[in-house]
Amino acid sequence: MTDIEKTTGTELPRHPVRVVAQRTGLTTHVLRAWERRYGVVSPTRTEGGQRLYTDADIERLTLLRLLTSHGGAISQLAQLPQVELARRVEEDRVARSGSAADGADLPAAVGRWQEAVLEAVESLDGVGLRRQLERAVVALGVNSFLGGVIGPVLVRIGERWRAGEMGIAHEHLATAVIRQVLGWVRERAELGGRAPALVVATPTNQIHEGGAMLVAAAAAAEGWRVIYLGVDLPAAEVAGAALRTSARAVALSLIHPTDDPAIAAYFRALRKALPTDLPLLIGGAAANSYRDDIEAADGEIIMELAQLRDALGALAAPE
Repeated sequence: MTDIEKTTGTELPRHPVRVVAQRTGLTTHVLRAWERRYGVVSPTRTEGGQRLYTDADIERLTLLRLLTSHGGAISQLAQLPQVELARRVEEDRVARSGSAADGADLPAAVGRWQEAVLEAVESLDGVGLRRQLERAVVALGVNSFLGGVIGPVLVRIGERWRAGEMGIAHEHLATAVIRQVLGWVRERAELGGRAPALVVATPTNQIHEGGAMLVAAAAAAEGWRVIYLGVDLPAAEVAGAALRTSARAVALSLIHPTDDPAIAAYFRALRKALPTDLPLLIGGAAANSYRDDIEAADGEIIMELAQLRDALGALAAPE
């Protein structure tokens, strides 16, 4: 390939890292880790130091994202040529479609568990709610339970609460029981000891706990040692906990309100109190409302559990 060809078409470096993250589904922390540890792509840099990626880079990263999400090891996939990655993705697609019937009932089962859980919440039946949640964990496994039942149920409870279809009592009962069950899930999953530590909390004035609890359970299921601080934490307390526990990352959940004028100062204070390279993983229904403030603090917005698992997997990998 000539030098001219390298800078035309799909080889033209033109996409900043934010665009690459949106198109591939990878977080910027995962991108940086994959580049640093495995050399998966080699972006160019502008005079100002901004990384720029080609269309071919995006295609390669998308293939790697698909393969790792289905259990492939990035350390083994990183050096494969693009054509081999594409072949494996197609092979995996065929294999999964051939066995689709085996999992055809999963969406229906997840839907049934969601409705059973919501019915218990609507009835203010705490005992029944805990029973349904515990059965769902056993029936679906932790990952499907968290992503397929707990996540959507928390969203639907929040929507109904804001619409006036559920009262504060419903939201508080659901939170209390879900906290118990997710605490049990974490206790079963956590390795403790030398596992990487993750501090999980919500910022000051953010009193809705569901998102933080979900992140804590998902992180524990990925083998992390979770330092769960709960809701409404000042920046100094979050930073202090991260420093004292040598945390490898901090995860914060933002649910409501979506227009807190103090949040910008909160993130500035938190970033100032933490090492400059310590990742801030921010999620929740209100996260996008504070995108500018989060990005100014070099935070990473994560809206899906799959993104969280990718980010934690990259951060937990040895250098």
